[in-house]
This record gives sequence, C-alpha cells and structure tokens, in this order.
Amino acid sequence: MGRLEGKVAIVTGAAHGLGASHAVALAREGADVAVVDIGHDLPHAQYSLGTEEETNSVVREIRTLGRRAIGIRGDVSKAKEVQEMVKRVVDEFGKIDILVNNAAIALVALPLWEVTEEQWDQLMDVNLKGTFLCCKYVLPHMIKQQSGKIINIGSIWGREGGASAAPYSASKGGVHNLTHALAKDTAPYNININCVAPGIIRTPMAVEAHKRIAPSMGIPWEEVYSTLCKMYTIFGREQTAQDVSNAVVFLASAEARNIHGSVIYVDGGHLSA
Repeated sequence: MGRLEGKVAIVTGAAHGLGASHAVALAREGADVAVVDIGHDLPHAQYSLGTEEETNSVVREIRTLGRRAIGIRGDVSKAKEVQEMVKRVVDEFGKIDILVNNAAIALVALPLWEVTEEQWDQLMDVNLKGTFLCCKYVLPHMIKQQSGKIINIGSIWGREGGASAAPYSASKGGVHNLTHALAKDTAPYNININCVAPGIIRTPMAVEAHKRIAPSMGIPWEEVYSTLCKMYTIFGREQTAQDVSNAVVFLASAEARNIHGSVIYVDGGHLSA
C-alpha cells in the first residue's frame, strides 16, 4: 500500500515538466489526481505552456497505475476558473486532501528595466495570485474535514534572487512568505502547508532559458545545463524532476505531519555553500 492510498490530490501546471512529475509521483503512492493546466499559451509567457494533449497524456499515465485521474483546463490566475476547478474535483472525488501549487511562468533572461507592466502583472497573477487563489478555495474543504496538505512550489531564486529574473524571484519570494504566514492560520485545523524550492532542473521552461542565455555564455545551449549544474550545486551533478517530486510526496504523507511552514530546498546544496 502506498503512503497516499485513498488520498485525493490537485496538481496545477501539471501537463509537463515538474508538475507532471509531481502528479505521477503522487499517483504511484496511491493518490487519485486532478491534473490541472491552462491548456494554451499566455500572451507574455516566453515559453510554451502545457497543452491539452499533454494533460491528457499525464491522465492516461496515472490511470495505467490503477489510480483515478481527471484533466482540468483552468487558469489559476482567474478566481472563477479556480472555483470551478475545486468544485469539479469535489464533485468527482468527494474531497481534497493534497494541493500542489506548481503552476508558474517566467520571464527568461530579462533585466527589470526591460520588463513591461503587462509582463510583471501576468507573472504575479500566475505565480503568486494563483497560489493565493488555489489556497483560498481549497482551504474551506480542508478546514471542514480537519485535515490536508498544501505544498507550494518555490525556487532558490525566491531566497537569493536570480540575475535577470527579478519578477520571477519576487514572485517566488512571495510564495515562500505566503507559506510561512499561512502556516500560522492553518495549524489549528490540522492542515500542513510547506514549500519545496528547486534549484536548477531540466524542464521545458529551463530549456527555453538555456537557449536564451547560451549566446552570452559563449557555449552551445545544450551545454548550458551541465555548466549551470557545476555552478549552482555542490555535487556538480544533474538534479531531476523526480528529486523534487520525492520531496513533494514526502510532505504530502503522514511522515511529514510535524513539518509545517517550512521551505525545503532541493538544490544540490547550492544555498548551503
């Protein structure tokens, strides 16, 4: 029996990349999963977001594991769509035990003075407001059942800031502090809320970033990732999406019942160096 047998999870931004890895990892441990993604690109996003077909592919993979899964097309920055998402999950599964706030966008290699107000607003709407809205509309169900696990996905840039990534860093810093603050409000209801902050991971978003910064590094973009691994980890080795998902699964399990309001860095030791 898996550690999450009988649990129901929502994972946002789950069509590909880290979100897809989290959704499948939760299912492997016994959870039924709602796979949520926007299903189309946003005007100011600088890389391709998850498609409806990618969402359906993740749903099929989860079902092959013997778990129930549904795909939901929804924009986490829109309150109405988040409310509809939550209602559908409750109607389909009867409850919500786990929420993984993974959906995010980034402005790749763009200094702040070149960022438009529209770009800033859209990034904050998805990364920070989206986390707020999902927590806001899921928490009443968790409060009613007096249990729940919320795992927000942050970033090492949420703590130290990244070059040419000021908006993204600010949004993830907000996610970290939202986690700390909300922990004080949710503890009386037996609801754990924590944050997992990845370092350098090869994802669709990261690949687009590598392609953009490669010219300034003077190397082919395929070599950027291995170079960054050496720069941003103590081990100097590649981190995988599964490394991050392992932390998500642990925080969603009963084993982590006394971990609350924490940010766990899955960064190969970068921030401890």
